[in-house]
Amino acid sequence: MHRASRALVAHANARTFEQLGVSSAQLAALYYVAKRPGCSMTEIADVLDLNKSAMSATVHRLVHAGHLRRDPHPRDGRANLLFLTPKGEAIRAQSLPIIRRLTAQLTQGFTDDDMAVIFRFLNSVVERYGDEAKEGEP
Repeated sequence: MHRASRALVAHANARTFEQLGVSSAQLAALYYVAKRPGCSMTEIADVLDLNKSAMSATVHRLVHAGHLRRDPHPRDGRANLLFLTPKGEAIRAQSLPIIRRLTAQLTQGFTDDDMAVIFRFLNSVVERYGDEAKEGEP
């Protein structure tokens, strides 16, 4: 499973970076912020299962590239609220056909029933062991 995950992430990163100039994790962050404007970096890190330093670097790159905007949190001086910029929205919109193509390539040769079993298995792994992975983080 580890090798499959690494291969999939490497392939997705290569395609999204080549065609959009962002990694798949950066693209996932853009999608999250698009659905939840004003979210925090911690919220995105939790959803993407990234540690705070990795998420901080990802957000920094997106802000520096002009894809995200950071606004100070009105009640917490240490936190920022994240918003998609027009440039970030354009990248997100451009990604839709790329994501569809990658998904079609990934699932090629599998029936709907096959995919249902695969999704059930992967979701079961996350439900059973997802919290253990977070507990093991430094």
